[in-house]
Amino acid sequence: MAMRLGVGFFTNSEKLFSKDELEQVLQEDSSFFIEYVETKWLHRYFKMKAMANETAIPSITSTISDTPNRNNQFSSKTESYALKSIIANEWINLFHEKLDLLPEEFKKLIELKYLNRREDGKYHGDYFVYTQLNVSRAKYYRMKKEALEELGRLLYPS
Repeated sequence: MAMRLGVGFFTNSEKLFSKDELEQVLQEDSSFFIEYVETKWLHRYFKMKAMANETAIPSITSTISDTPNRNNQFSSKTESYALKSIIANEWINLFHEKLDLLPEEFKKLIELKYLNRREDGKYHGDYFVYTQLNVSRAKYYRMKKEALEELGRLLYPS
């Protein structure tokens, strides 16, 4: 009969992971969520924001076709532009909804580092961000890692 002790469900003789193995799994897990939020969300943010605000008007010249597209559906450029804008708006809204769930210091860090650009279009450097946050360099890098991991967990599909 297994005894329930602490975090695990097994006695010491039935451990599933050593302390080192558990730390390795947690580190890989953390890295996954950080990479996920950076590549799938933060690097796409400005493109999606532009698409959400885009008011492109399709060609006025219509074409009539009795041949459906490859999905066996009729389509229009007007509908396509509208759908892209709607999807981008939903994407931006979801991102900000999850960002708002973070602690204020994490939210501010992500906004300064990833959501605000300099006049030349580049992101602010880490030095700029940690001086704006009034924290030490070491604390900033710990906060950045935690903030990205937490946002990645919130945005990752469950």
